[in-house]
Formats: sequence, structure tokens, C-alpha cells
Amino acid sequence: MYRSNNPDAPGHHMDSHTRVTYRRNAGFLERIGQSLIGILVGIGLLIGASVLLFWNEGRAVKTAKSLDEGLSKVLVMDNIFGIDTNNVGSLVYLTGELSTGKKPLVDDLHHVTVNAVKLQRTVEMYQWVETETKREYNEGGQTRTETTYSYDLEWRSNVINSDSFDNPVGHKNPRVFPVESKSQVAKPVHVGIYHLSDGLIDQINEFHPIPSDLLPVPHGGYLLHNGMYYMSQNPNSPQAGDIRVSYTYAGLSGESVLGKPEVVSVIGKLSGNTIVSYESDHGYHLLFLYMGKHSPEAMFAKEQHKNTMISWAVRLGGWLLMFIGFGCLTSIIRTLVDWLPIVRELVAIGVNMMNLALSISLSLTVIAIGWIAYRPLMGIAILAMAATPFFMAKFKSRGAHGHRSYE
Repeated sequence: MYRSNNPDAPGHHMDSHTRVTYRRNAGFLERIGQSLIGILVGIGLLIGASVLLFWNEGRAVKTAKSLDEGLSKVLVMDNIFGIDTNNVGSLVYLTGELSTGKKPLVDDLHHVTVNAVKLQRTVEMYQWVETETKREYNEGGQTRTETTYSYDLEWRSNVINSDSFDNPVGHKNPRVFPVESKSQVAKPVHVGIYHLSDGLIDQINEFHPIPSDLLPVPHGGYLLHNGMYYMSQNPNSPQAGDIRVSYTYAGLSGESVLGKPEVVSVIGKLSGNTIVSYESDHGYHLLFLYMGKHSPEAMFAKEQHKNTMISWAVRLGGWLLMFIGFGCLTSIIRTLVDWLPIVRELVAIGVNMMNLALSISLSLTVIAIGWIAYRPLMGIAILAMAATPFFMAKFKSRGAHGHRSYE
């Protein structure tokens, strides 16, 4: 009953086996050698993280200034069915319904037809998938590794090579798909009389499934089930090698049973009657498309928010690289006390705290240097934050020294 109601759920066919291997633990001198290599890796990570953080701050500032520039220069085009030659070469905003002409997109496999900017056919095969799980146990002079290989049947859109499985017997997958996935993009795409450049078309990516009752009658041995075409004896209980085909579309561009043409809002440079990328004074390219009707102010606010999220994501990634880098640099300290259990744990806690403080301070320092070139006051403030842990440590040290002198 469960498989009938949930044909996509994994685990029904799962089987597994475990292999056990042993390896000799590295000696003291070998671990010292590994730690020395770790120091070189750590230096490389610190340099890479510093470059990444410095670049990110410059990118973030230039992007923010470019977006402010765009908002101050953008011209609103109220008439999308007439060309104003005075606006050619300028940054413009327009909104309206998508149009791709009278010729719809047609899939050649099942003759699915839509008036849309994009039509996507996704082909999946029910295949064996191998999952590898490792557990290690330290047994004094050696390490025992238990590797468990699990096999389950899942729908995948790419061929899984079963020949590379640890146990391919009984878990064979076909080598090729009988039919391939396919994406179609309508050309040209208009809003009013204005052509959308490829950069704008690429941003039309909100895909929706075609309802089952609007799909053509299956043929060629396929069965229609839950909005998908199945090449299977029983879609509720698929077997290895079975195929299913699904269809999605993006950007309705004509009146049809799927609905009315979708409205988009666009910002870019007007070149003739085509909307292309606009290069700001800071070298940042402005070319945006949002589904639905949005004001220029709202679109630039969304882009500013996106820039902020990207900036913080890169900062977090840079700090993480810093932390890992300092961990590599200080790994030799843990190696030297590894043979003393209690001391080893205390030293590990202290070293991790030190690595945390150093990675935060160095990250803030690099960020501050990046900001000083663009906003000196902000850079100096961040630099002061970076130095705070060291001032606090110095103050605490002097306080403790004074207390001992008093006693």
C-alpha cells in the first residue's frame, strides 16, 4: 500500500553490505611531518581567504554605488508600443506582457504545446544508487574502518554508472537513456515592441508543471500518471530501467488554457528597440527582469538586498577559510601533546578559542582595509573592532600583573 501511494519514496528496495579494512596509525614523526605540511596549507588558505575578502568588499561597494547610480538615472517608459528615440542609449524601465509571436513551442516526443518563453522536458530513469557510509574506530596502533554500501532505487535524470559500484551484481543500470531531456527557448521575446536580450530571457526561470488534464493523450507505449508520462508496466511500482517524462514551462507569452500572458518588469539599456545590459560608471552591468509588475524603486531595492546577502555569504566563507587555515597552522601544537590525554583536550580547547579569535580579527582587518579605500571612516571603525580582542587581552594581562604586585 505504501509503495502504491508513494512510488517516489526511497528505501523500499534497499539492501546493504559492510566491508572492514585496517590501516596502521601514523607514528609521532609522521604526524609531525603531516603538521608541517598543514602549516603550508594553512598559509595558502589564509592568503586565499584574504584575497577573497578584500575582493568581496570592493565588489560590494561598487555594486551598491552602481545600483544607486541606476536608480537616479533610470527612465520610465510608459508607452511600450512606441519607440522614443530620445531614450536610446539610456537606462530604461518598462513593464508589460510577454509575447513570442503566434508560433508556440512544441515538444517532438509527446507533442506538448505551449505559448511560453521556455518549455522543458525532463527525463528520469529509475536506477540503482549506491550510498557509502564510513565509521572509524581507533584500536591502539591501528584504525579499523567499517564501510557500509547501501543500494536503493531512485528516480535520477542522469545515468548512474553501476559498473563502479562496490557490488554491481543485482544492481545493474542501463548505460544510456532511450530519450533525452530537452529545453526549448522561444526567439524573439518581446514586451510591447521591445526585444528582450538573451541576458533578460535567461532570467525567466520560474517553471511551472503542465496540469495532467492539459497534456496530450500518451502514445508509443507510454502511460499518463500524476502529470507525467511513464514507460513502465506499473507506474505505482516502478522497476529499474523504467522511464518517466515531465514537462514544465516558464513565461506564458500568449492567451491559452494555461492562463493569460505573464507580466514582467525590465530594467536595462535601450539599444534601438532591444533592451541590453547597461554599464554603470563603476563597471557594474545593470540588466534586471522580475516576474510581475514592480516599480523601479522596488527592483533596485531587491538588487541591493541581493548584494547584501551575497556580501555576507562571501564574508562568512572567507572567515571559515581563515578559521580552517589557522587550524592547519596550529595543528602541530596538538600533535606535540597528543600523547597526554587530559592535557591534549585542554590544549585543543585553548587552541580552538585562539583560532576563533585570530580568524575573526584577521577577517575584520582585511574587510577594514577593503573599506578604507572606499569609505575611510567605516574602514577605521571596523579596524578598531578587529583590534579589540588584542586590547582586551593586553588590559587583562596588565590587570593581573597589577593585582600580583599589590599582593
